[in-house]
Amino acid sequence: MFKKIIYKNKFLFYLLKKYWSIIYFFIIFFKDGEKYFSLTKSQFNNQENIYLTNLSKHMESKNFIEIGYFYREFNCIGLIQNNFPGKVIDADMGDRFNSFIMRKIISRVKRSVQVIKRFISLNNIDDIFDMDKLGCLSIDIDGNEYWMLNKILSEKIIPEVIITEYNASFLDHEITVPYDKNFNIHKKHESLWYHGASLAAFNKLLTKYQYSLIKVIGGTNAIFVQEDLLKKTSLKKYLPSEIYQECESRNITGNNTAKDQFEKIKHLPLVNV
Repeated sequence: MFKKIIYKNKFLFYLLKKYWSIIYFFIIFFKDGEKYFSLTKSQFNNQENIYLTNLSKHMESKNFIEIGYFYREFNCIGLIQNNFPGKVIDADMGDRFNSFIMRKIISRVKRSVQVIKRFISLNNIDDIFDMDKLGCLSIDIDGNEYWMLNKILSEKIIPEVIITEYNASFLDHEITVPYDKNFNIHKKHESLWYHGASLAAFNKLLTKYQYSLIKVIGGTNAIFVQEDLLKKTSLKKYLPSEIYQECESRNITGNNTAKDQFEKIKHLPLVNV
């Protein structure tokens, strides 16, 4: 009863979040920095983190790049814990102190991770990929994911594992939003359903570079692996139609289905791939 009152009252909920933030930082910066790795999760009850961490045992290149993250919730947290060097990149649009806080945390936990504050576009992404080989690439930028991956792969940068956000509202259509260097999901459509690309579109692109779709999580994230890595594991390769999921949280919020969502945004500019 008490919890329901707090969660329904915006001011009380705000105070509760501030309280837990203070506890979070106190534990990390004044008690034990390594607690960061148990306090920080990935999006869907830590499924992405757990899956990538297990998969990383089979990766030859023990490094990563994550584009689009929040210091308290991102996919490659387990790789950092296991001392994988890497880079995290974000434009800090969701939290203007995101990069600042992440730098402090990385310094505290003493890991070899570069924190980059940048709004990623096709014109400023090249220097991020300066390693010879890449183990894992995670990308979630609510907009141009398809076009970023297309450029990265076309330049012969072939990560062993790719995890990307897909747009379940695009159903099984092989479509993406047109490239816009200033893409802002909040300005494109009030529903926030118009962004990124469908699972089918990503699969069509990535199969050209010998990737296999092996998992989707929460109707939001898709994991692809290179064929060489697939052969090292007992993982199964899937077609998008076999494991596509609608985004349950989106359906609950909108009180509708992915089909309903597509009907409301299909008039907007879309690119068949």
